[in-house]
Amino acid sequence: MTATRPEPGTVAWTPEDLHAWPVLRPLLDLGGYLPWSSGAMRPAGLVDVCNEIVLGARGRVLELGSGASTTLLARLLRTRGGRLDALEHDGGWATWVTAQLAGESLQDVAAVTHAELEPSGHAADGLPWYAADAVARVAGGPPVDLLIVDGPPACAPGMGLARLPALPALLHRLSADAVVVLDDIARGGEQEVLTRWERDTGFAFERRPSGIAVGRRADRSA
Repeated sequence: MTATRPEPGTVAWTPEDLHAWPVLRPLLDLGGYLPWSSGAMRPAGLVDVCNEIVLGARGRVLELGSGASTTLLARLLRTRGGRLDALEHDGGWATWVTAQLAGESLQDVAAVTHAELEPSGHAADGLPWYAADAVARVAGGPPVDLLIVDGPPACAPGMGLARLPALPALLHRLSADAVVVLDDIARGGEQEVLTRWERDTGFAFERRPSGIAVGRRADRSA
């Protein structure tokens, strides 16, 4: 099966992203080349996520979507202790990222589960989301203290709210002080997702220049 997950296009990086590269260098130097595309989280966003793992002592990470971030965060978690699980809708890409993790002996730290997209009761406009059985299997166990929402793809016309189910569907799996990260917040769809999450879930989000929003329960966001 061919890996197809990366999306073509030019990554709109900012000076913050260029400044982020030296910060990420220790993680980049721990392994080989990683494919980077317009579908990947920006370097500045990854620095924010890494800071949250280190400063917030986040040890149970659930990532929706997979790629370069999965491997980099697994490298970080191996040095600190912790576990990352990722859900990926593209079977070929899930296989590729899994092989990348195994090639770096990271399979005990991180795993990617292929999850087909299917109808969801939490979705808007009839958009599909990750299969319920895969979500239940991967999100089980200890509560999640860092949820990273970077999938499924939401850039095509009519797909802007594809990531809406993430927080309501996983709210009961989050720890009391969990942090939720949403990528690609410059897009209108993700902005609407944040509005609905803040209205319906009790989370308050900080929109950051790094291209991500970081949310905490409103009573813990001060």
